[in-house]
Amino acid sequence: MSRLVALAIAFVLLTGCAYGRKIDYAHSYPALPAALTQAVEVQVVDMRPYVLSGNKNGTFVGLTRGSYYIPYDVNTRSGQPLANDLRAALLGGFERKGVPAQGAKAGATAASKPDALLLAVSVHEWKSEAAIGEILTYSLRAELIDEAGQRLATAQARGSDRVYDHGQAGQSALTSLLAQPTLVRAFGGEVEIDTAQNEPAQDAPVRKAAAELFIPRLGRDGVY
Repeated sequence: MSRLVALAIAFVLLTGCAYGRKIDYAHSYPALPAALTQAVEVQVVDMRPYVLSGNKNGTFVGLTRGSYYIPYDVNTRSGQPLANDLRAALLGGFERKGVPAQGAKAGATAASKPDALLLAVSVHEWKSEAAIGEILTYSLRAELIDEAGQRLATAQARGSDRVYDHGQAGQSALTSLLAQPTLVRAFGGEVEIDTAQNEPAQDAPVRKAAAELFIPRLGRDGVY
């Protein structure tokens, strides 16, 4: 009887540690690789297919597995959609650099004034996965647009990395995006109109890092 009680307690502890996890990405302030010459208006749109399909909520940021590798959703600590948290992180990064920054109006397609630039970021993947080890897989696309609606630069950042600290992992992903040469040049005032106005986003799956997830081959994560 005591053995059954011990097993029951162990099961509750294992599942309890997995269920209800929250991650804070709103304070993953990215480092800015260049001095900016204009104010920035930030827009972040969640384009993750499983969010667009309604399979997952906008607050979904990953999966963690408890006993029997059963997956449990991980959500934002703020309770806000991931897009809001990433916008807050980007705004914080600019403000810490002394750059005037504010959130863009919903659906904005151009900066609101001549001395500002619209940074439009679309999130095509952002998902952590945890079992024994943990990884963060992301795919981000950014466009820098002036008041006339001209696209000055386009950049993409994609990766899958081991996670030791969620805040730092988010910071690294956003920093990687802002460090793309096309954005660095445009932020620095090197104006060159992007002629590839209809360039498609890279939606191909990102190859996951070889972390020690030890997930069964037939295991499904419920994300599609």
